[in-house]
Amino acid sequence: MKNLALIIFSIILVLKLNNSLKIDCDNPESINEDHIHYCCKHPDGYQEVIDSCAKETGFKYIKHDEEAMVDITVDHAITGTCFGKCVFNKLQFMKGADLDMAAVRTHFESKFKTDPEYAKEMINAFDHCHGKSVENTAKFLSNPIFRQPGAEFCDPKPGVILACVIREFFHNCPADRWAKTEECNTVLEFSKKCKDALTTI
Repeated sequence: MKNLALIIFSIILVLKLNNSLKIDCDNPESINEDHIHYCCKHPDGYQEVIDSCAKETGFKYIKHDEEAMVDITVDHAITGTCFGKCVFNKLQFMKGADLDMAAVRTHFESKFKTDPEYAKEMINAFDHCHGKSVENTAKFLSNPIFRQPGAEFCDPKPGVILACVIREFFHNCPADRWAKTEECNTVLEFSKKCKDALTTI
């Protein structure tokens, strides 16, 4: 799921179009967000879904050896909404316009039988973010780019939930998955202290 994490980071960049980095919360220079995805390891196994959705929607995501995107275009933000929806549909996480928590629970408990702690944390993250999805989606849609004439985009709720999930999982990463480096510990401390300070979580 490391690759899924990279995709989620790309989506989060799209979701935070207007945020600026702050720490103290006014000194983010020491934080290297490009390395965040190395801090909390996810299992692999989602690359086919990711590649398929990227191709179908034209969404360009950050790969592990690339720099994080600095300038997010309107087109990228809009294709990001369709990418998130595509991923959730392929994983069968949606029931109509809503997240199907029963399907999410079944997916992680079945796919990660040998890693129950990972499954539990992911389910907890989805459960938490599902509860905030209406509020967070409304906040996302308040961005002026979605009010431009002719703007066509997909339901942003899946992408909004994904962004929230990776933030929650990052903050509650199981000890055996955490890279015990000074850089990662600093980023974690920073992100907990300064809400919405980082563009990628």
